[in-house]
Amino acid sequence: MGDVSAAAADRAQPDTEWGRYLRRMTRRPGWSVAKLARDSGIARQTIFDWIRDGGDSVTVGSVRRVAEALGDDVVNALTAAANVAHHDADEEMAPILQSDLDPQAKAELVEYLTGLREAQRHARRTEITAMLNRPRRAAA
Repeated sequence: MGDVSAAAADRAQPDTEWGRYLRRMTRRPGWSVAKLARDSGIARQTIFDWIRDGGDSVTVGSVRRVAEALGDDVVNALTAAANVAHHDADEEMAPILQSDLDPQAKAELVEYLTGLREAQRHARRTEITAMLNRPRRAAA
């Protein structure tokens, strides 16, 4: 990504929780998108895309790499990638996050819920695409 594009992406206001999370974390002292890219092994362009457009292309493995590189709890990163704001009341996520389970167990449950939600989104998109591609009958 060129300097002009990177600057434009940096000024853009993320409209997803994943984008806001990445922006917030890379604006901490000593951090940048370039540093996160180096430390996580994820391309700078990909991180800028996530900040700008959200996490449609993010995988659980990528979220784990980001959290590890940032030194953050993977549950926080997975929650953001699931587009759940910390202050949002999520009737499925809240019990997990508020439980006294160890962090690894929480991360596994959040990962499961995130994967389940992604599978459901994918199934809905597939169904909608199929419905849109059905032949239409001409009006009589």
